[in-house]
Amino acid sequence: MTKINTLSIHSDTKILVPAKSYDLQADKRLLIPYTSGDKIGFVNREGEVIVPPKYSMYYGECYDKADLIRVSAIYTYGFPRAGGRVATYHCPVYGLINYKGEQIVPLEYFTLLLGKGDNTLVTVQNKEYRYGVIALDGSVVVPFGSYHWIDGFDKGLSRVIGCDKWGLINEKGDVVLPVEYDYINSFYA
Repeated sequence: MTKINTLSIHSDTKILVPAKSYDLQADKRLLIPYTSGDKIGFVNREGEVIVPPKYSMYYGECYDKADLIRVSAIYTYGFPRAGGRVATYHCPVYGLINYKGEQIVPLEYFTLLLGKGDNTLVTVQNKEYRYGVIALDGSVVVPFGSYHWIDGFDKGLSRVIGCDKWGLINEKGDVVLPVEYDYINSFYA
């Protein structure tokens, strides 16, 4: 007997259909992703291109003006090696766009974590591999390199690691639990 696999439908499952057979007007999203070649762009319900295809991935949906979409593109960099060769590497960099397709956080971070609930703070890792926390207006809340690692915010708190010890900070960057514990479990609900 042959076992038939069925599609597992969850929040990350996407069904791809040709644009000619898709009813844009019926879609409730403010930004609707589309592909052209291997790049992703976004249109509105009238089919107007809001963001031309330039991203390699996107995360999240935009049903409301407050929704943000995390976007990604491939960043290529290299290092000189012995014998005049160059070792090249490819990795994703992340940014955020709003419902108008405007870039809210530049496409330049190796890690980008939105907080749960209020999405006004973003934990990011820059190209020097240092973590920091920025606000959507671009201001720095926790300077880059203050901690070895910073988690996304949940209920106004974030786990941090400094010198191999764990602690908690609040949304202002203040330490609320000293960085002296061996481990703090995730409290994402």
